[in-house]
This record gives sequence, structure tokens and C-alpha cells, in this order.
Amino acid sequence: MSEGTRRIAASALAALAALALLAAAVTGYANDALFDSNQFADRATAALDDEAVQAEVATRVTDDVVLRAQADLIGFRPLIETVVDGVVGSSVFQSAFRAGVADLHRTVFEHDQDTVTLTVADLGQVLRGAFEALRPQIAQQIPGAADFQVTEISTPGWVADVARVADNAFWAELVLLGLALGLVAGALAVDADRRRTMAALGLAVMIWGVVAVVGLGAARAYVLTRVDPGGSRDALDGIWGAFLGDLTTTLYLFAGCGAVIAAAASSLLRPVDITAPLRTGLGFIARVPERRGLRVLRAVALIAAGVLIILRRDAFLDLVVIFTGLYVVYAGVAELMRMTIPAHAAEAEADRAAGGRALIAAGIAAGLIVLAGSVFIGVGGTDESPAAIKTEGCNGSEALCDRPLDQVAFPSTHNAMSAATNPGWLFAQQEAGFPDQLHDGIRGLFIDAHYGTPTQDGTIKTDLSNLDGPERQAYEEELGTDALNAALRIRDRIVNSEVTGPREVYLCHRFCELGAIPIVDAFRQYRDFLAANPDEVLMIVIEDYVSPADIDAAVRDSGLIDYVYKGPLDPLPTLQEIIDSGGRTVMMAEKNDGGAAIPYYHSAYDALVQETPYSFKKPAQLTDPAKLEASCVPNRGQADAPMFLINHWIDTSPAPKPSNASRVNTHDALLARIRHCEQQRGLTANLISVDFYREGDLFGVVDELNR
Repeated sequence: MSEGTRRIAASALAALAALALLAAAVTGYANDALFDSNQFADRATAALDDEAVQAEVATRVTDDVVLRAQADLIGFRPLIETVVDGVVGSSVFQSAFRAGVADLHRTVFEHDQDTVTLTVADLGQVLRGAFEALRPQIAQQIPGAADFQVTEISTPGWVADVARVADNAFWAELVLLGLALGLVAGALAVDADRRRTMAALGLAVMIWGVVAVVGLGAARAYVLTRVDPGGSRDALDGIWGAFLGDLTTTLYLFAGCGAVIAAAASSLLRPVDITAPLRTGLGFIARVPERRGLRVLRAVALIAAGVLIILRRDAFLDLVVIFTGLYVVYAGVAELMRMTIPAHAAEAEADRAAGGRALIAAGIAAGLIVLAGSVFIGVGGTDESPAAIKTEGCNGSEALCDRPLDQVAFPSTHNAMSAATNPGWLFAQQEAGFPDQLHDGIRGLFIDAHYGTPTQDGTIKTDLSNLDGPERQAYEEELGTDALNAALRIRDRIVNSEVTGPREVYLCHRFCELGAIPIVDAFRQYRDFLAANPDEVLMIVIEDYVSPADIDAAVRDSGLIDYVYKGPLDPLPTLQEIIDSGGRTVMMAEKNDGGAAIPYYHSAYDALVQETPYSFKKPAQLTDPAKLEASCVPNRGQADAPMFLINHWIDTSPAPKPSNASRVNTHDALLARIRHCEQQRGLTANLISVDFYREGDLFGVVDELNR
């Protein structure tokens, strides 16, 4: 066997030995952190110290225990979550949580089950105690013996099997260590130059450690991109850190040990010019191969690396920092060790190592490109989860394509921005925010636009500088003069934080202090949905307390302008004509349209829409056949307006009640009122606007109307 062959064989055995050492380290970590029930439970409980995890658990407890017991408390959800968050952070909850995690662990590893539920026992009793002092009426509605199911976990059979095998194979770590020692011995036996073999082993350990760190980071990014942004993603990140954060540290130490081994083995070499290998590596990247196939491969690798640098800057910089740091550690340790040997010995080895260093530098440079591309692909590249839905035809039906707008029914949400899933939103009127509404099938969005300013504590302060005009009249009509004045006094006491930004347009219901969404963010969500669903048409009606120019600016800044219908509405176009125009959002203002300056922003009630009343206090007003006639009389809009809006909700301001929606949104009640109003007014119902759209059968009724 030639010297070159022996060197290659020894390097290959050293690389395999390093891989076996890495596997032993990971296996040891898994045995301690994941397969030991006590350690597993401790880490899961420690995850509750993460604010995002605690907030997500509090949200789920609020939904599954409190609101399930009394759905009408949904309007007070932020206040309830605050109380529940304190309970989740308490030692009582954490003790119960730890017991539930330990039970789950035993179920998986001892009882051989692939689907398990993490349950916190008797949580209802704990919550009742917490609410007793704050709001006794809530406490009385929480079942005292209620158990809280944190989550149900379904794992593929092979995952559970591997976990159980690994749990039982406590000797695997020893086997891997023995295998690594055997491979190292083989490498030393093959190549007579043992220092070179140990240097190769150290380098392999360092590179495998870095590869593992990068791979773990890519896996984390991949997992997080599969979860919707917000509380769930932040909580998952916190859980990942609790269970795998120490593994990342372990892998860094593993790579550092490799650098020390390589430095010790190469300590007889002459002092190293740190910049020389870097220059060699850059030269390797810049050099164009002669073979066509290698040129293609190099081009693809460079493209992947370039895209990564642009889109995944943090990941790329982390990679560069890791390699640079380890290289500096290597150089420093080697220099210290080199000082302990005679100078003539170092000189004797210098020439033999020069070629090897250049080859190693080139290998690192090539590895950077490959790893960069791997990270880019691993974290999802440019792919984003589309908002596409499975549908056919226009708004879900081929039969609707040739119908004009006044012959199509659109399921719609009243105060669509007022959603319980929006952080901190008090007195919600819908169960979920815009992305969920659109995905579920809502195609008419009734929203309110106000001016507001951000404050230091994160609250949006409503700009009421023009309250002496028409806006105050509108407030008084809805709330009454005394209630409005009281609300303003309360608002001034609540919002005493310093203003931190300029006045902007927000979607709020009367008072942005109770909940606000930047209008540009909302319009971007509409844009994303329309971009992913080219055959869907939206109707947007804005109760506007802002200028048309500011609405237009938000439409343009968000990119929604590319999806706004800019054609004529007289005569009304068909859905297919709207779709073919390229713009699929019909935008209307309740008060001030865009006129000639903004022709796509139409007046809703001047010539397009007429409606029913909207102030109903009791469900019987919408369900009792004897009272339906009064519920259908003309309200806003011209008598010859072609489109018909059915306002169908119960006003229990300030806190709407899902229990009312569950009565008035039933299939029979909703359809009966719509049919009665159609007959009484001689119109076809088009916009069916409700609160709590998931209650009852809004979509079933709309489908029947469109059939």
C-alpha cells in the first residue's frame, strides 16, 4: 500500500471515529435529558419559565377550561388570561404540570402507546381559587374537578419504537465509544505518521461538531417555520431551548475538543499564518474548474450560498463565526504547545505539513459552500406556507362565475377586526382573526378605521382630536352621551403612557385602547390571501373615521392595490369579470369615498348597498316570526341600490355574547330571517354579516342561498 493510500485510509478511519464519538455524545445526552423520566419532566417544567411558553399555556387554559365553561366571557379574554398566566407561573400549577409530564413519559416508554395526552389534573379547582377573589361569578362557572389537556401528541410508530429502543439500549453509548477507539487504533496502525492521523482526527471532530450544530439549528428553523407565527411559534422555540439548548452547548464543546486535539497533534509544526489558509480557501472558491460538470456543481453551490447570505444572514454569520472561532482556538493552542518543543523539531516537520494545510483549508472552504446550501434548504429556502385553499370556480362555485354581484351571497363578519385571537383585544366579536376568517370562507369584511398613536406600554391611544364633529355624534348614537363621557374618563386613566410614535390608521372598534390592528398589516393579510387564491373575490366595507387619502396610502403601502378592483360598478360586474380584471377586492366606504381622486374606493350607501337595521338587543328580535318584519325595514342606503346587506347580530355592548350568536346564527333562524327580508324588500340578500361566525351555520345558509 502506497503512502498516499495509507494516508487516505487513515483519514477516512479518523473521520468515522469522529462520527462515532459524536453519536456517543448525542446518545449520552438523549439518555440523560430525554429518556430519563425525571430529567424529562424537569426540563418540561423549566420550559414554563419561558414567557412565551407560559403565555401560550395560559391561552390554552383560558380557552379550554374557562371559556369552554362560559363562552360569553370571551369579551374579557385578555383579563382572564392575565389571571390564568399568574396561575400557570405558580408552584401549584408547575407541580401538577410536572406530574402530568412524568405520566406522559411513562405512557410512551413503558406502556407502548403512540398517542398520548398531556393532562394537568384538577386544574379547575386551582382556577376557581384564583378567580374567587377577583370575579366570583366566573369562579362558580368553572368545574372544580376539571382536568386540563395541554395537548394531544401523536407520534409515528417508528418514532416511538426508536425512542423505546434507545431508552432500553443504555449500553449504546459504551458501544459507540468502543467503536470510536477501535477506528482510531485502526487509523494509527495504517499510517505510520501518528501525529498526522491525530491531527486528522481532531479536524474531523471539529468539523462533525460544527455540522451537528448547523444541522440542529437548521432543524429548529425548519420546525418553527411549520408553525404559525405568534404565540405558538414563540412557545415552541422556548420548549426547543429547554430540551435541546444544552445539546447545542455540548456540540460546541465537542467541536472545541477537536480543535484542541488537532492543535496538540500539529504542535511540532512551524507557526501558522492564519490568513494563508483563508486566502487558499478563497482562491479555491474563485478558481473555475475545467470540467463542465464541476463548473455546474460549483455554480449551483455558489448560487445557494449567495441566496443564503441574502435571506438567512444570521445563519450564515453564525456559521462563519463558528469556523473562525474554532480556527483561532486551534492556532492559539498550537502556539502554546509549540513553545514546549525544540525549534529544530518544528522545522523538520514544516515542509511535510504545508501541503496538508492547504488541502484542509480548501476542504473547509468547500464545506462552507455545501453547509450554506444545506442550511438554506433545511430552513425552507424562499418557500413560505401559502394561504391557498382547495376550491373551484369563483368563490368556490362554477355556477357563481357568471352572476353579477347582486346575485351572489357573501358570508361576512361584522367588526371583522374584533377577534378573540388578536393579542390583548377586549370585547371581541369574532372567534378568529383575518387569516382564519378568510381560510374558513368569509368573503365580506366589515371593518372600522380610526386614527391612533402608539404609547410606551404598547397600547394604541385613540386620536379623538376631532371628536366634536360627526364622530362624536356617531359615538353618542351608539353609546349614549353619559356612557361616552364615562368611557373617555376611563380611557384617560388607563392610557397614561407616553406617546412614542406618529398618528397612524388602525382598525379599532370605537376605542383603540381596547384593541387595535395597524391597517397596513390587515391589508397585507388580505393581499397574501388573494395572491394565493386567484379565483376568490372579497367585499370590504370600511366604517371610516379617517380620510380617503390615508386609506389609499395604506392600500398602496401594503401591496393590496394590485388586487383591488378598479373597474366600473354600473352595471354590476360578474364575479368572473372582476377576476379577469386582475383586481378582486371591491372596496367601499360608509362615509367618505375616494371620489374622482380614488375611483376604486366607492361609497357603500349612496348607490350600491341598502341594508336592514342593526341595533337588536334580544335574540327574539331575529328569531321570532312575529318580529321579523320590524327587523327587515329599510335603514341606510338608497331604495334603488342593487345590493342587500343583512345585519344579523345581537348588540350587548360592551361585551358581545357567543351564546346569542349560537341562537340567531342557526341554520333555520338565519335562513328564515333572510328569506323574510328578501320577500319584504324585493331583493336578493348579498352580504350576510354576523358576529361569532363559527357559531351556527352561516356557511351552510350562504351555500343554500347561492344554490
